[in-house]
Amino acid sequence: MEGIVTTPPRRPLLRPALAAVLAVLLGGSGCSNYIGTTASSYLRRVREDPDPNIRYLAYAKLASPQCYDTPAQKAEAVKILVERFQKGREPIASRAVICRTLGALGDPAARDVILKAVSDTEAIVRIEACRALGKVGKPEDATVLTRVMTIDTLEDCRIAAIDALGELKPNDPRITRVLVVALLNDDPATRYASLTALRHITGRDLGVDPGPWQKLLPEEAGAAASIASKDGKGTTGPQGVVTVTTPPPSAPTYPPRPIPRPDPDIDGSTRPAGLPSAPGSSISH
Repeated sequence: MEGIVTTPPRRPLLRPALAAVLAVLLGGSGCSNYIGTTASSYLRRVREDPDPNIRYLAYAKLASPQCYDTPAQKAEAVKILVERFQKGREPIASRAVICRTLGALGDPAARDVILKAVSDTEAIVRIEACRALGKVGKPEDATVLTRVMTIDTLEDCRIAAIDALGELKPNDPRITRVLVVALLNDDPATRYASLTALRHITGRDLGVDPGPWQKLLPEEAGAAASIASKDGKGTTGPQGVVTVTTPPPSAPTYPPRPIPRPDPDIDGSTRPAGLPSAPGSSISH
């Protein structure tokens, strides 16, 4: 189908920017920022260190499964991370990295707090929470992620939700239908993320044309032809968001919301590979 890419669009990665931030955090104080190499040392920093920059580093380090001596120690770390997020006293960047670490640890005990974080007012937190939900959530949480990919005002949040759907692999034809719709989106990054999620969920690769993917849907969902008619066209909403004009009764529907282009100062219209920078996310005493 013309206009649909099969390779990920080139988007500048933010990991170098994150490395630069960490270099600044680590470079000014010499060895005073050394926080150890074990979960015990990281947890001690989280509990006792008054410097939010050091706590940020400790939160990030706790994402490594290799730093834990026992499963009980890992469960303790999850409990502490959840408590720290719920208190809401950490800077925005720390709250986001807590979500990322909880996702990396993959403990279902973090599911409830991650579900709430998906609706956070800060985009940087929502992005990390969506990705984490794909790792600690349940298949039924796919409906939450589908809502995010449909109505969130920031592209990076929507793509994070699509990626998480691929992680959850829900066995729900409604979710498959929404992802097939997204194959017609004007944004190439959204199309590619949706295609990747469909591949993960179904274990099949039917290419970039929505037609073959539609055939995987149950016959009673034949009204999904509204996703892509015979001429291969869908209904395109604001900023290229594709919507189903007459969805089948079983398909989820959401109220339309205009989706403005993200402010370049917020995310630079880039899909974050590292923790994205955002106004108010700097860490200070």
